[in-house]
Amino acid sequence: MPTHLLDPTICFLNHGSFGSTPQELLDLQQDFRRLMEREPVDFLVRERDSRWRSAVASVSSFLRSDPESTVFVHNATSGINAVIQSFPWDRGDQILTTNHRYDAVRRTLEHAMHRHGVDVVEAQVPFPLDSPEQILDAIGAAITPQTRMMVVDHIASPTAIIFPIDDVIRMARERGIAILVDGAHAPGHLDVDLQTNPPDFWVGNLHKWLCAPKGCAVLVVEKQWHHAVHPTAISHDYGTGLQAEFRWTGTLDPSAWMCAPAAIELHQEQGGPSFRAAHHDLVQQGRRIVADALDVDLPHPDDPLLYGAMATIPLPCDVDALEGLWMRLREHHKIEVPILSWNGRSFVRISGYAAYNTPAQYRKLASALRSELR
Repeated sequence: MPTHLLDPTICFLNHGSFGSTPQELLDLQQDFRRLMEREPVDFLVRERDSRWRSAVASVSSFLRSDPESTVFVHNATSGINAVIQSFPWDRGDQILTTNHRYDAVRRTLEHAMHRHGVDVVEAQVPFPLDSPEQILDAIGAAITPQTRMMVVDHIASPTAIIFPIDDVIRMARERGIAILVDGAHAPGHLDVDLQTNPPDFWVGNLHKWLCAPKGCAVLVVEKQWHHAVHPTAISHDYGTGLQAEFRWTGTLDPSAWMCAPAAIELHQEQGGPSFRAAHHDLVQQGRRIVADALDVDLPHPDDPLLYGAMATIPLPCDVDALEGLWMRLREHHKIEVPILSWNGRSFVRISGYAAYNTPAQYRKLASALRSELR
């Protein structure tokens, strides 16, 4: 079992924000950094490309993506920015997203509104909800003749809902609309297949559920768009191809990316699909424990198509009562968990990671919430 460095006095139920990188991967990253500092020019100029390509090959095999279409970025947000800032917009184009999108993505789309004269439309996906079909219906109803791109989550950050992304991709394809999938939570959380039904653009973090060192994420760009997408920092290789441009965007520490193959190998050694199923089993128990303790209704059925290793549970209080709750849970109860205000309602989002979470931690959270919300 990998050695995680989490503070044993803290009940850590927020793996969805950041995974805890195991000691084994941190040691490997430090080895890479020592190599780099021993001979910086040799490491960054002569050896970097081959190490980068090797790491990309491992990641693309895991994600079943085209290796030539796969590049590293520092996080999902930076990958989304690269796509949105590069895309050949026309004034009046519409970007269709949903009300479940991550706030940083919303800000990125707002920047495109101001810079390129595009409009942003939010499909109102219900929550609570009963089935994936409601997600498809809401997105389909929001499409207009001006819709140029969809920006849709695979797993929504605020609600933890798994979107029926294959069906959304097919919907976009049938209507001639480009689609960017925000898969920030997907690698190591779900089985990802970017070969059978690929979107135009896909981003995913490896430092969440795969526990790679922070700053390790992936952008996948379909071949028809290779010429159009550029990193946000333009450097020497501008115009020479997708991979060349993203391999070198200025001096940086590439050690997190070079740890990606080891992070994938560690995930597979822990069981791969069975390990991911164990995450879901924990959250399946946890959401029921918390909901029963607070006497609230769960916002969706117990359907593995709708949620995986995270779940969002409504709180029996209005948004104004949330002030300071997140910090009180941390300071008074030693619990790290996100408290959310979303669409005018209050929620707690729990995560489950089978290497270090237990059902007892959800009982502790339920007791603390009950006490604080009195």
